[in-house]
Amino acid sequence: MTIVYGSINNKNGLITDDERDLLQENKPGYGTRSKTEGAFSLVNSTVGSGIIGLPFAIYLAGFWTAIILSITVAAISQLGLYMLVLSGQRSGTYKLATLMEHVMGRPGYHFLNFLVLIQAAGACVSYYIRDTIPVLLQLYFPDHPNLTQRSLTAYVNYLKKVLPLNLSRSLGALSKWSILSVLCLPVIIIALIWRAPTYAKSHDAPLHWQSPDIFGALGILAFAFACPHVCFSVYLSLKQQAIESWKMTTTLASIITWIVSISFAAIGYLSFGVDVQPNLFLNFPPNDLVVNIARFALGFSMILTIPMAFHPTREVVQKLLGFETAERQPNKIEHYVVTLMLFIIITTLGITIRSLGKVYALIGGFAATCLAYILPSIAYLITRRQPYSTIPIIDNDPSDDEITNIKVPWMIHQDSSSSTSSSITLDPIPKFGLLDVAAVFTLLWGVIVMIFATSGALK
Repeated sequence: MTIVYGSINNKNGLITDDERDLLQENKPGYGTRSKTEGAFSLVNSTVGSGIIGLPFAIYLAGFWTAIILSITVAAISQLGLYMLVLSGQRSGTYKLATLMEHVMGRPGYHFLNFLVLIQAAGACVSYYIRDTIPVLLQLYFPDHPNLTQRSLTAYVNYLKKVLPLNLSRSLGALSKWSILSVLCLPVIIIALIWRAPTYAKSHDAPLHWQSPDIFGALGILAFAFACPHVCFSVYLSLKQQAIESWKMTTTLASIITWIVSISFAAIGYLSFGVDVQPNLFLNFPPNDLVVNIARFALGFSMILTIPMAFHPTREVVQKLLGFETAERQPNKIEHYVVTLMLFIIITTLGITIRSLGKVYALIGGFAATCLAYILPSIAYLITRRQPYSTIPIIDNDPSDDEITNIKVPWMIHQDSSSSTSSSITLDPIPKFGLLDVAAVFTLLWGVIVMIFATSGALK
């Protein structure tokens, strides 16, 4: 069954960039990005502040246990992304909150928004909790004390560099910045590999299976590998939106994420062993030039990663304020006001809160496990009886309605020279298969990890 979305019936047969940015936010068929760009957007969203805590997760789980757990968590997280989009195609819903309302009713809608606010806003705040750029300014510009004030540096830095990135409505516009952010990660890893032998000599790093706190490690791993809050945003930015295309995108993203994350984690643990801190960079002295290059690369990467968590946070707030509903999208004034106010709040929290000790385990143990494992499994199992999309397809002339009040995708048939449409092929759902078994396993896995990781973090 093939459904064609997104053709625009206007005088020129084209849409403006602003219109496409708005439509790409919640309508299939307007994507412009390749699978590789989509994969890098997922990697940029996933490999964020959580990577700093991965060496500590290896210590909590035991080296070899952590390696196996990281592979398992990465695979299950990728499966969750696949099941979410498949469920969205079945039900014709391309917003995470709308999908949860479809499968769980209004309580599911509110619960999902609550989880996304914890996960995305928590991740966004944690990106600011970084002793990176201020440390470098204090070391290399000692004659300028104003620059070394962490709060002042953060406000000026983020106002100039982060706020403009947060203003776009869709994540598709940020795909090139995501690639640049991901390219900073090899610089960090190479710098750590270079300096690791210097510090490894004075620290004990046993390579064993013993786990001081395996569920605490699972919470950190879940937080580090979870990005379901940007799932549909990245999916809708793709030019090819068939489910097989999404599978390739998520698989590539999962492989890159695992390689980068476990490389960073292993190097950090082998350098400091049982003395490793939840924030790895606190183990290094501030005057190590090579490590400071890694600090700068990390700070720059975090600046480009913040919008990946900011977008879903803003979406939740817009829903709570009634600016975004099934019938409308926020207008420009609402969009910019919410963006600015949320930016101020998150930046203030980020430069005020210092400790990362419980942030990773608590957010990962509760919000990330629900979002990455439990809810995708529930959505898949409930929508498995819906083998075809129920999206209403009508011809709609955008000149008759406000662009912010479109209820259905526009679809008309044009010749190849003027069409801006893309195709999605929805296949019949098998009566029973391996994916159904995987969904049940993922659901049970998520419940167990959530219970033990959350309880452990609260001790």
